[in-house]
Amino acid sequence: MRTSPRTLPLVQAHRQRGFRFEVLRYGPADGFVPEPVDLRVLATPRDAIRVLRVQLRSSHVLGLTPYEAGRALHFSEQGGWVSALGALHRGEACGFTLMLRKGRHIEWHVRPLLYLSLDAPPPPGRPHDPMQGHLPYAPSAPAPLP
Repeated sequence: MRTSPRTLPLVQAHRQRGFRFEVLRYGPADGFVPEPVDLRVLATPRDAIRVLRVQLRSSHVLGLTPYEAGRALHFSEQGGWVSALGALHRGEACGFTLMLRKGRHIEWHVRPLLYLSLDAPPPPGRPHDPMQGHLPYAPSAPAPLP
């Protein structure tokens, strides 16, 4: 059975720029296997640095030494992040590493990224509603209560 090309919706591909934000935690030097903590794609350098700063502010729960806690606060609160923001605007990668107790460490990496975004058109007979986000088949209004 042949299928008409008109019955299949075409997927539209768009090249987009973004920033890959990755956090890895490493075990002691003898194991040294990375454990992924966070991975996201963010739209702007400012968004990436904002997430990095928020995570550094809350990193004291990771068991940091007082010296490493001071480094994290200096980077996030006293302007250490400015050079990282500049590097991302120039198209360069940036990162930050903190040593944890017992030989472990955690690394934040942000790098520019060019990726392919795939968008499917709305189903036939149904207009596209950008307010519904990724749920094109969701009802547009809730059902009334009895």
